[in-house]
Amino acid sequence: MPLVSRHHVRFARLRFPFAVHVQALYGTASLRDANARREVRPGDPFVVHAFAHFDCDLPGTWQQPCAVVLTAVPDSECPRLAGKPPERTWSRQFAGLVFSRPDTDWNAERLAAQWQVPARLVRARLFAEGEALHPLLREQRAAHALHALASAGGLVPGLDQLAAHAGLRSASALVRGWHDWFGIDAQRLLEDCRADGRPPAPTATWPGLVRAAA
Repeated sequence: MPLVSRHHVRFARLRFPFAVHVQALYGTASLRDANARREVRPGDPFVVHAFAHFDCDLPGTWQQPCAVVLTAVPDSECPRLAGKPPERTWSRQFAGLVFSRPDTDWNAERLAAQWQVPARLVRARLFAEGEALHPLLREQRAAHALHALASAGGLVPGLDQLAAHAGLRSASALVRGWHDWFGIDAQRLLEDCRADGRPPAPTATWPGLVRAAA
């Protein structure tokens, strides 16, 4: 299921625990990260490296909609990562856990058991990488719901279904999360996706992350 815009939509500061292959089905999307800006057109995709913030503009109109597919890919498909040491290793691992088990009640103690370290070390590791556990948890649950929408096959899921799948309490929590984290109008985005009459994109999956030794 592509993300479709029939209005100008900006997804601000998206971030996923995996590299993302961004493909335009129709229209032109504009990607921006900390280093560069890139136009993505049909037949000219781009891979955003894992756990990097990026903006995505879809300047669609009702007459000329814009649609993109976000597909999770291994790090090896991002040339910019070649030969570079991983960044924010622990934060990315936690984000990966949220994606694989979004309905888990993640806290420092549960994450400490997962990593087999003291809870204070969990907080220290995330703090050293400029992150905090609960804000990162909320951000990645919102990102999980967006990726689920972009990966859905067939009918566009409702907000209640997306929220439950991402471990959120309600559709209103998802609406707030998308707005607060990414600047997205949830209702308008789903309306645009439902109004799209083109064939849905293949269902995407995301590669599992290998937990590093504590």
